[in-house]
Amino acid sequence: MQTSPPGGFPKMPSLLESFLPRPHVLQRDRVAVVAEPAKAYEMIRHLDAYRLGFVKALFALRQLPDVLNDRLAGLTTEHTDATIDDFTEKGSDFQLLRDEPGHGFVVGAVGRFWQPRLEFQHLAPGDSFPAFDVPGFGKLAWGLSVEKRRAGGSWVTFELRVATTDEASEKAFDRYWPLISPFSDALREAVLKLVEKELDPIDPSVIALPGDLLLPAKYMKTSGTVIEAPPSTVWPWLVQLGCQRAGWYAIDDLDNGGHPSADRVHPEWQALAEGDLIPAVPDGSSHFGVLLLEKNRALVLGTPSLRKSGPPVQEPAAPFRMTWAFVLEPIGDDACWLGTRVRADFEPGVDFAMKFGWEALANLVMQRAQLRHLKERAEQRRAA
Repeated sequence: MQTSPPGGFPKMPSLLESFLPRPHVLQRDRVAVVAEPAKAYEMIRHLDAYRLGFVKALFALRQLPDVLNDRLAGLTTEHTDATIDDFTEKGSDFQLLRDEPGHGFVVGAVGRFWQPRLEFQHLAPGDSFPAFDVPGFGKLAWGLSVEKRRAGGSWVTFELRVATTDEASEKAFDRYWPLISPFSDALREAVLKLVEKELDPIDPSVIALPGDLLLPAKYMKTSGTVIEAPPSTVWPWLVQLGCQRAGWYAIDDLDNGGHPSADRVHPEWQALAEGDLIPAVPDGSSHFGVLLLEKNRALVLGTPSLRKSGPPVQEPAAPFRMTWAFVLEPIGDDACWLGTRVRADFEPGVDFAMKFGWEALANLVMQRAQLRHLKERAEQRRAA
């Protein structure tokens, strides 16, 4: 999940950008699916959220005060469907702000969401949602959109933005948000799981990545994260990886001699080429070779002997050869998936079990930390 970083929000266009360009809350989640964009759009546009019992229960809980008041007044309100059209039908509290066939839609509402009984402000025909600024209200917009994947399939994004019209409303919302945000997170997660189930999730561990052909592998581990910044913003952080350079952005006490990994892009470490050597450990006694480099797309490090060119190097004997790929896949123009893949070829034996077994376990922990820290750095730079 993407939430707004401290000190600002990523300035990037989206379907919601023109409606709430400066949100107080921004949350964005993405999933990759096998279905092509046209099919993915049709599914999200006509998705019935009440297919998820969990989601139906959340709506029922939030609407309980209204339901009780209606029943006391002798009214019966029964919602059996929760499609976008149901949400935005005439007289509804929500309105369809934008619908771009094949791409996505935006739904919005104006109200005092923080009150026990929901109070919505119905905009008259022709009133502008972006321009509404009457004090005492909040403005909420959410939507689902589809982007084509370069390698086939689609990225589906669920985005939520909230803004308020004055300082008093902002304070009231801030008291309310910690109570409701777990439900908002759970709802988006449940909807996207349904999207994945219907449209077939893409398993990154089975897709081909740059570097796969450099050696046969008896071991392979793929990890990844979505970064709300384009590949060109993430790339400078990747090319300065290494000890005696920017560090590994993982757990510095374990892999960088306690030296903090860089928190900025260093121009002096941006010149990297295939065949170069990167110190793998703080004392420089072993190295990674740069096996493959495609700017803004792929950086593959690995056992120096796998290089096709570059200076000779004496390395300690190792019971395995390995590659470590960093791959950037664009998501539209303003985000990307950063994938990493470790592959290793080895001869089974005691040396391998003792050395590589430990390194594989450490990689599982440190890779998660590295991806998290790279994401934080790239998104903060994007927001600056």
